[in-house]
Amino acid sequence: MTNTKNKLERIAKSIASTGYCSRRAAEKLISMGKVRVNEKLILTPAYFVSKNDKITIEGSLIRNKKHTELYIFHKPKGVIVSKNDPQNRKTIYSYLPHNLQELHYIGRLDYNTEGLLLLTNNGKLKRYFELPINKIERIYKVKVHGNLERLNKDNLLKGITINNVKYGPIYIDILEKKEKISWLNLKLYEGKNREIRKIMEYYNLFINDLIRIKFGPFSLNNLDRGKIIQIEEKKLKIFLKNIGDF
Repeated sequence: MTNTKNKLERIAKSIASTGYCSRRAAEKLISMGKVRVNEKLILTPAYFVSKNDKITIEGSLIRNKKHTELYIFHKPKGVIVSKNDPQNRKTIYSYLPHNLQELHYIGRLDYNTEGLLLLTNNGKLKRYFELPINKIERIYKVKVHGNLERLNKDNLLKGITINNVKYGPIYIDILEKKEKISWLNLKLYEGKNREIRKIMEYYNLFINDLIRIKFGPFSLNNLDRGKIIQIEEKKLKIFLKNIGDF
């Protein structure tokens, strides 16, 4: 029986937080009759557990990770952010060592975008970064082709609507301006699907290079393409303490 003195959470969420699989995959395992709590078969994701409950999947006990891990990966252009690709294109997992294959990616970068991608073993942390309500800062370096005079920085600061999609404020710094090719820094807080590409197209600016250089307090710095580094434990602990409930 679940101990009500401890904090309760839905079973799929609890499984995902261990890094075993995503919440959606956990729900599927539950519906398939592969999950038990304290030896009791669970067939609904609307079941709450505490940290003291023993969850088994196909007879194997799953355990919470002792420590949250967070990594920075420099995703190259021409790589898919996914476990598998139906078109057999290279995915980010092609670059990861065997012991890091179970990491969750946080958000996505599209096929032609490179730069900082965060990976973690903590499903709860992944959700924190991805929830728009948390307004996590993202900074991109963008090389565009076209006339910058068309770019309305004031409107972008207020947020604009394109094809019935509302985009939040975007802050733009012009790093280098030439007749046809310019480099920009863009700071935003939502990260909707292909957001920067759609906004640049709206102003008749065409992207040659799009690189995410910062996500939250974490920066790409000089990390080479295709390489991964772990966030120092001390720095990560400070971050987790500041955001709370981790």
